[in-house]
Amino acid sequence: MSYCEDTIKKMLPKAYVRKHVAHEIYVAMTHFKNLIPMMDKYVYNDGTTKDLMSLTGTIPVLFNDKTYNIPICLWIEEIISVGLSCATTVHLLCSNHILN
Repeated sequence: MSYCEDTIKKMLPKAYVRKHVAHEIYVAMTHFKNLIPMMDKYVYNDGTTKDLMSLTGTIPVLFNDKTYNIPICLWIEEIISVGLSCATTVHLLCSNHILN
């Protein structure tokens, strides 16, 4: 399925700054064609859950002159503020580690 920015924006809850997050997701999807945006429950280490946007799929990784499609799931927290750029405020939750 092809996703445009408006479709992605409609998927996002109001807690996200929809316009900016939808654009960043769309840009990521143009670079990595196998990523799919979806809302799903994320479970934190303390057991609490939250509905978050995720990008799920595979990304190509070159290793020893061969390309491997590595499965990933990137979780995007809803902590983006209006005055800040997405690049500095999006936290990706991946394999129990927070990447800034």
